[in-house]
Amino acid sequence: MMCSLQAPLRFYDCRETIAPSRLNHTMPSSTNVYRRRRGFAAIIAFALAVAGIVLAINFAITGAPPTRASTEAVFRVEGLGCKRKPTRTVGTVVSEPLNSAGQLLLTVAHGVVGQERVVALDRGRQIPLQIVAVDTEWDLAVLQASSPLRAENGSPISPVPVAEGRTGHAAFVVFEEISATHEVQVVRPAYVSRRLRITTEDIYLADLQDRDARPGLEVRTPTYVGDSGGPLFNSNGELIGLVWGTSRKTAGRSWATRVQAANSLLETARVSRDVNSDAPEDALRLLACAP
Repeated sequence: MMCSLQAPLRFYDCRETIAPSRLNHTMPSSTNVYRRRRGFAAIIAFALAVAGIVLAINFAITGAPPTRASTEAVFRVEGLGCKRKPTRTVGTVVSEPLNSAGQLLLTVAHGVVGQERVVALDRGRQIPLQIVAVDTEWDLAVLQASSPLRAENGSPISPVPVAEGRTGHAAFVVFEEISATHEVQVVRPAYVSRRLRITTEDIYLADLQDRDARPGLEVRTPTYVGDSGGPLFNSNGELIGLVWGTSRKTAGRSWATRVQAANSLLETARVSRDVNSDAPEDALRLLACAP
């Protein structure tokens, strides 16, 4: 008789008929049954533990306290010119009114670089924006508004305060469509689950050589197309990061660049207020105009 063990199915493939009197030999012993039950119990316990962690995070997000973030300092930004529809991101006021007029906003580079025209939407008005500094390595851009930005009561909008990002409750300020032509600003509860350094593919030049990992935050909050650049505020209303990406595998898992990554970029913008001549415009345009 020729028999071979077919792992991992654990049965014998024999070339002769097994007599009924021998069938009992193939039945699992009580020890094997006990081991299998223990294995199933361990799997169930692990699944329940994972579910408990997910529920705890969801509870932390939904139970987040109200934010003191200055939501008036957050604007919808649209890049126009290379697609049939505008490329939408979010920008946040990060400077006092400039002597040369206007104010500076911080956003992500991938939605504005290469566009023919960039504007901020302010209660039905389009305010022209100029790119004054770009960091292609960490996907950040500083924009200058053509005139000072004002709140609904007419007072100048102050720059948002900033702080080091820590784990804990947060608020994510973005915009959501309520019709084909109208959006409203919303504040989504969020939870910063950890600080980390993030290395990603270079979305501009496809070059991973000599690239520093960006200082980042892992965030539990839903993120959708058009949310890139949305500011993340801590419970004190301080800006701690800009959300730029979301997981393709885990729902509600997103990433933000810590605001400290923009320190030198903002200083460059305040001093020079010129377009960064080091940015290879031809290469960057491919990204903004990609289908």
